[in-house]
Amino acid sequence: MNRPIFFISSTIYDFCDLRSAIKYFLEEQGCKVLASEYNDFRKPLDVHSYQACLESIHQADYFILLVGFRVGGWYDKKNRISITQREYQEAYKLHLAGNLKVINFVRSDIWNLREDRTELEKYLDTLELDEEISHSITHHQTKKIADPEFIINFINEIGRNRDAKAALKGGGEFPTGNWLHVFSSFREIIDVLQPEVFDGAPIEEAVIKRLLLSELREIIRKCLSKFKKGAVYSPTLTIHGFYYEHEIGDEISEDHYTVVKTKRWDSLSTFSIWLLGVNINPLILKKSLSSSAFLKFNHENGAFEEEPVYSALHALHNEIQSLNKANTLETLEVVFEHTPRRRYREAEEIEIRTMELMALLHLLQRWSNVIEISKAIILYLEGNEFVMPEIFNKSPIPSMNEKLENEAVTQEELNDFINES
Repeated sequence: MNRPIFFISSTIYDFCDLRSAIKYFLEEQGCKVLASEYNDFRKPLDVHSYQACLESIHQADYFILLVGFRVGGWYDKKNRISITQREYQEAYKLHLAGNLKVINFVRSDIWNLREDRTELEKYLDTLELDEEISHSITHHQTKKIADPEFIINFINEIGRNRDAKAALKGGGEFPTGNWLHVFSSFREIIDVLQPEVFDGAPIEEAVIKRLLLSELREIIRKCLSKFKKGAVYSPTLTIHGFYYEHEIGDEISEDHYTVVKTKRWDSLSTFSIWLLGVNINPLILKKSLSSSAFLKFNHENGAFEEEPVYSALHALHNEIQSLNKANTLETLEVVFEHTPRRRYREAEEIEIRTMELMALLHLLQRWSNVIEISKAIILYLEGNEFVMPEIFNKSPIPSMNEKLENEAVTQEELNDFINES
């Protein structure tokens, strides 16, 4: 997965701390940030620093512009074009070509000054003043800003005011990339970048979901049985078919046997052979359980809550652990004990030791559950609504499942215990 690349454009001295904070935030999200004052910014010795900056913009996916009190260095002093303005103009060309997204920020103090000067200019126009005097009053410098005229004109350029006015008069299309985000704190900048760039989620979470998708697809690929080209199967239907034909009682002892139909047993045991040597060791699944990728913030109670898919991830993790633990030669030995070569070919039924059969069915159910839960999560990660699939219970014996469920501590019981005085 390619990392998004950001170029930060501004005067450096009055934005030094903010540039550093933005760079740190974006890099923590897994992005690459181009900021000319840092050593990781490429500085070719055979090119002027201004030209190097302009060329670097072409590498970026996003262009962040910060407008403050200073003009900065002049790129073209005669025509009053600063290097920051020239960088913006280069970025906007790339934006129009569909190669770059431009995100503009203006300090609230500067924005308010511009608004005040605009109103002042309108008022002075009502007075019979010399045009030169009116201009000098409107653009008089302050302690904070040495060249108000340039900054105000630059903000108007970024807002594409002329283009918008022309479009209103039918002289072209309305401009794009002209949003001006007024800010007074770092938090306000992050609030803009987060949904704009990451759809409201940090890139780390997006990466985890993408890697998890690949990992789950690989898990299913390892678990499916392939008997011929283009024909892959899950054991789920075969297991359901077994339970449809056979009723498993709760009488289990060392010398107890269960009568199984031969055809169904052969189908079941054929699937079982595919489990030889299968071991699943998911890395991303474990990481996703400890990340915030599948948590959502509840604004009503001010707390993070698990998304429905989170419980499925947790269940999948447990099923994989149980599958790996149960998938032993000892469990599969019953398959080799009852192959066609070891019985009468005409036999329509065979007797299998119940405890060995239960161990095999437990293994197969874990196998089926891993496939079905993984499939449901994959569909969710691909943009579908999450639906928890029907999966097999812990035990092949129905009455045992009810007993296990009754013995398990419920959430309500847990809450009552914790809150006891």
